[in-house]
Amino acid sequence: MENIEKIKLQVKNIQNLFLSKRYNLIIQETNKAIKKYPKISIFYNMMGLALTHLNKLSEAEVILNEGYKINSNDLAIINNLANVYKNTFNYSEAEKLYKLSITKKKDYFNAYVNYGNLKRDLNKFKEAIELYEKALSYNDQIPEIYYSLAMAHQSLGNFKQAENFATRTILLDKRMTKADLLISRSKKYSSNDSHLKDMRYKLQNTDLNKLQKIDLYFALAKALEDFGELTESFEYLKKGNELKRSVVNFDLKFETKKFETIKKIFSQNDFSVLKNQSFNDKKIIFIVGMPRSGTTLTEQIISNHSKVYGCGELPYLTKIINEELSENRNLSYLKIKSAFDDSVKFSKISERYYSFLKDYNIDEVNVTDKAPLNFLWIGFINVFFPNSKIIHCKRNPRDNCVSLYKNIFEGNLNFCYSQEELAKYYNLYLDLIKFWKEFMPDSIIDIEYEKLVTETKSETKKMLDFCELNWEENCLNFSNNKTPIKTASVGQARNKIYSTSLKSSTKYEYFLKELFNLL
Repeated sequence: MENIEKIKLQVKNIQNLFLSKRYNLIIQETNKAIKKYPKISIFYNMMGLALTHLNKLSEAEVILNEGYKINSNDLAIINNLANVYKNTFNYSEAEKLYKLSITKKKDYFNAYVNYGNLKRDLNKFKEAIELYEKALSYNDQIPEIYYSLAMAHQSLGNFKQAENFATRTILLDKRMTKADLLISRSKKYSSNDSHLKDMRYKLQNTDLNKLQKIDLYFALAKALEDFGELTESFEYLKKGNELKRSVVNFDLKFETKKFETIKKIFSQNDFSVLKNQSFNDKKIIFIVGMPRSGTTLTEQIISNHSKVYGCGELPYLTKIINEELSENRNLSYLKIKSAFDDSVKFSKISERYYSFLKDYNIDEVNVTDKAPLNFLWIGFINVFFPNSKIIHCKRNPRDNCVSLYKNIFEGNLNFCYSQEELAKYYNLYLDLIKFWKEFMPDSIIDIEYEKLVTETKSETKKMLDFCELNWEENCLNFSNNKTPIKTASVGQARNKIYSTSLKSSTKYEYFLKELFNLL
């Protein structure tokens, strides 16, 4: 009895550490608890969850599996282990565990939501929505379920449904300001818009943490810009970027070194004789460039072709290069040379990429991957995927950088939140693209956003010819494309071609002098 009370007290203490996000301390405390109580599964779950928050997914997988062996009925462990598998792209194992959770507890709504997120990752939005709705049928008071439905509907272009579900999210939890941000991307505001008034009131009268304030700052900036209140809009934009920069990790020196290392590796070695001989029937169309340069529009046009499947932004190539060709986050010349000298290792890299695509059940031969920052890996793409096509999207530098500064992003785009860092990173990108085009001029086609907007048909034909695809008039009807969009471009890319984004940076010249002077 005494032991039970001690365990309960220890669990409560560790739960309090989660509230303050002290994950390293949680790992220390749970490690002590596991040594003392090796048969109590909750401590394994807590350690696994802390490791997951620290992105130590392989360690989290090990400890959660240990806990699962101790108690195979622990739903939290099953669910968290499934999430680890999902986040490491082991979708089949994740799916098995989500289904197991639901089998063990039919109304376990967390499993339905996470299973829905897996389906969303694989672009299976109809199945995702069905799972979210199932979760809702068991508990209609969870704001995260409504937010998941809002995101899914927004990605499909169902903006009214998205706004309705986001509004329900806020009604249940006014601090879920990411729902306010989602709404702001789905609509055009006027000065008397009720949601704008609600956001102003919330900012002044609600106790919000930094992340919640960031979402609200960007949402307010967008709303105010919609009806021309640029001065106030920029005040919120500046606050949002400064606060966001304070909570992310970004090291410009590290990034500069990475760019230099890439150029050094490819300039000092002749990789032209190396071509992957392993056969795969899928032809990848890599759409690269800076984010907000027209990559989403380009993918929407191409993937409306009957022989093309649009995958969106795939994280797999960067993952593979980081795991197979890097050491301590830096590209390793020794690992690269070893892979290039060993035909088995060499073919394994492209085979890993193709293996991830199997989960999408793609019938089409041509597949788009529009992860913009793959521009870093153009040299590797040319070697490992010789039958692929590389489309480089370019845009007026000022317009591109303003669009980046005006948005908040998921993932590794932490260079966006400082005028100086954004400009310098953009210059690194331009220099690397120039290097690739000199190094392998026949492997890349440039598509200028401005021409794509003003000369859509001729630029579309140019892209299709480069990708060895026959002309289809339907490519011009891209606004009807049902390919899901999961990026900040979701609102624009669902509309027909418009030219208002051309030279859109001119109205920001007064506010972004530092950025423009460095470009």
